[in-house]
Amino acid sequence: MDLLERYKKLNISFSSRKVIFHIGAHAGFFSEYNNMILTILYCLRNEMKFVLYSKDANFGYDKGWTDYFLPFTEEEENRFHSRYNFRYAGVTKTLRPQVLLYRLFHPNTFLTFEILNRARDKKWEEERYNIPELGIDGNLREACRTLVDMTWRYNVFTRERVQDLITSLHLPENYIGFHIRMGDKITETNLLDVSEYIKKIPSGYPVKNAFVLTDNYWVIEELQNRLEDWNLYTLCGKEERGYFHEEFQKKKNPELIRKSHEILFASMDILSQSDLFVGTFSSNPGMYLGMVMPPEKTFSVDVPHWTVW
Repeated sequence: MDLLERYKKLNISFSSRKVIFHIGAHAGFFSEYNNMILTILYCLRNEMKFVLYSKDANFGYDKGWTDYFLPFTEEEENRFHSRYNFRYAGVTKTLRPQVLLYRLFHPNTFLTFEILNRARDKKWEEERYNIPELGIDGNLREACRTLVDMTWRYNVFTRERVQDLITSLHLPENYIGFHIRMGDKITETNLLDVSEYIKKIPSGYPVKNAFVLTDNYWVIEELQNRLEDWNLYTLCGKEERGYFHEEFQKKKNPELIRKSHEILFASMDILSQSDLFVGTFSSNPGMYLGMVMPPEKTFSVDVPHWTVW
């Protein structure tokens, strides 16, 4: 039986308790996605049914999750979750009466903020996961990799668009992947010079092709100055000078949202197939790639080891 079908069967069997995870309510796509993966794993370990709410997802342009991906679980439709089901408990303090009323009628249903901190606790990094129904038998990274395989399945339209973007680059067979984030990342951590990324390439490594995911074309220009004999590939436009999530969300342009996420997904697919990846584990794209790629192929310029971020 296909992994997805096995998961659906197992998830439905957890009928006594459930978690309704509100995706796309707060942060950028990979922050939301990584937390979803950790929550799915938490639910599996604790025999809780995982249900998705994505009707108002900030990455969606029509329906939410299924704008890009195949459904993998039941989707909640109640708009209560758009107003009261958030990832941070602090947001709900002024909404306590509504949440308590919901709890009265749904005593065995848990909201995102009630589960997320437990699901992303760093102590789980030391655990070994054994879920034979899904073929999971390994550490946290390995368990998450299986869940990514299960959920990262494009619908037909997205698959075609993403493939067209990848094909347009005419990538060589062998290349190194870089993720160098600028924009609002400076509000979370000190940005590193591009030379720090270059230093992570093993000495004498023969490949001189690189795909670069960045939100600022200055990074491409700077890399080209430092790696004169390299071939650089990117889907970043020359006009791009940094991504700022709050500013992007204000535009609320469905076509812009769709295209920007298709470019992001294509870029991440390319990075996941690179010979080596160099980025930051303190960013959610880096955390994601640390889950899906073998550890020996991933190098971080800021955090020495992959961790829940």
